[in-house]
Amino acid sequence: MKYRLGQKVKYKRISKKIEINMQYWTADDFEPNEEKILERRESIEFYKERTGYVMGRRNLVFRTIFSVNYSHYDNDEDISYAAVNFVEIAKQEYGFAYLVACDMGHTNYVLEEDLKRG
Repeated sequence: MKYRLGQKVKYKRISKKIEINMQYWTADDFEPNEEKILERRESIEFYKERTGYVMGRRNLVFRTIFSVNYSHYDNDEDISYAAVNFVEIAKQEYGFAYLVACDMGHTNYVLEEDLKRG
């Protein structure tokens, strides 16, 4: 179901961005061919149902998947061998959420399945 701009809606649950707080991994924290998932959004449920108006639709990052990149550098002139392993973003998973104005100064991101016609 698609909602139009300015349409009145009701909702009880929102999607909120998770603060990462400098959560990083080193290459030593991974097993070979392992991927780690970092959740980027959380769902918050209110006690009372809220009423708001649709302001738009946004494409948001919901989770990020990290893996280790194994890079090997050989030096032809020297016998020394260096291996550089670093953590990289393998992919990010996106999803759509509606931007809903709940009052004159606040907006919320609401998933489509959490919206009802107001």
